[in-house]
Amino acid sequence: MNSSTIDFITKLLSDTLHLNFHYFIAPYPNISAFDQSLRESLEDSETLYRQVQDFLLTMEKNTFYFVTDNYSISYIFFFPFADKQDIVAIGPYFNNPINDDYWHEITENNHLTAADIQNIKGFLFGIPQIDNNLHLISIISNIVSYINKEDITPFSINYHDFSPSSKDHYIYTPKDNFEAYFDAVFDRYKIEKELLSHIRNGDWEKALVEAERFMSSPIEPRLKNTLRDQKSHLTSANTLFRKAVEGNEIHPVYLHEISSKFVHMIELTTSESALHKLYEQMIREYCLLVQNKSRNTYSLSVRKILDYIEFNLNLPLTLKSISEKFNLSAPYISSQFKKEVGTTVIRYINQLRINEAIKLLDSSSMSIQDIAAYVGIPDYNYFTKVFKKERGITPSDYRKDIAK
Repeated sequence: MNSSTIDFITKLLSDTLHLNFHYFIAPYPNISAFDQSLRESLEDSETLYRQVQDFLLTMEKNTFYFVTDNYSISYIFFFPFADKQDIVAIGPYFNNPINDDYWHEITENNHLTAADIQNIKGFLFGIPQIDNNLHLISIISNIVSYINKEDITPFSINYHDFSPSSKDHYIYTPKDNFEAYFDAVFDRYKIEKELLSHIRNGDWEKALVEAERFMSSPIEPRLKNTLRDQKSHLTSANTLFRKAVEGNEIHPVYLHEISSKFVHMIELTTSESALHKLYEQMIREYCLLVQNKSRNTYSLSVRKILDYIEFNLNLPLTLKSISEKFNLSAPYISSQFKKEVGTTVIRYINQLRINEAIKLLDSSSMSIQDIAAYVGIPDYNYFTKVFKKERGITPSDYRKDIAK
């Protein structure tokens, strides 16, 4: 199978079910990748991987093998082609939630210590849960049809258990340096670092991709109540996002406003699905804040002037009043502002005022006269003139258009 097809299926399963797709070519030298190197981090890794190799020799064509190990982790193996050379492995995943009963069961079955459990938790919480095997069978059947369009032979299902036959033989004990756990934690924080980097740059499209990867590799819940736990994660994310964009010289007022807004929204949200949507909204709005309010490319004097204008739009702002406010000459401000911002001071002020006026025209029933005064242009005729110059239409005609 060509690499582009493998990449497509890998991305499809990852994006939809957070499942790993592995394609192994005989004699399968890299077979350890099927379990994210879990067995490499256990004491009897050679025995465990030999067990897998022996199992592969018993597999038949046109069969989906649903395999479970001693940690109740599931995998799917099958031959995509009738020649029984290449092998596909999907997983790992859980069929049941990780709860107190689960920890009791694997502790007893594997004779684990408290330290063993603590080491392995981070790895296990990164494995997705698939509740419906029938749905999964339907998906992988479609994958097989896509891979091998010529063979229409139906697949049967076979269940296999990797667990030791004797409970007295404990071979699933983690090594002291549980590599799979550390790799899982390392990968998670590497993704988080990428996510914050994209938010800092205001790139919400790339940030959303990394956010999906980050959320698909969950860590151990901090709280029993999953809704409260998700709220806790979003509260932490809100803080991290705010810290990530601080370096863009965004005025603290805007940082406080957006952070406070999301604290309030997180607290009022009543479902996990709504929290997921809120998480995406947070990413988009923090990125937009960077795009619209970043001042890190401007000199200190221009940054101060920009902030002063935005926070005082209702005042009778003029080049003269601004020069007096900052004790700088009007020609210097005019030249430096045009050089850094790309427009004149007055044009910039008018653009901000008209943008604010449009928000009010879109969302309020205020009279146009009151809107004009609110944005700092009390002269109705002058406001209409400026509005038409910026938008190519009068404010009254604009309001009529949005009312249609």
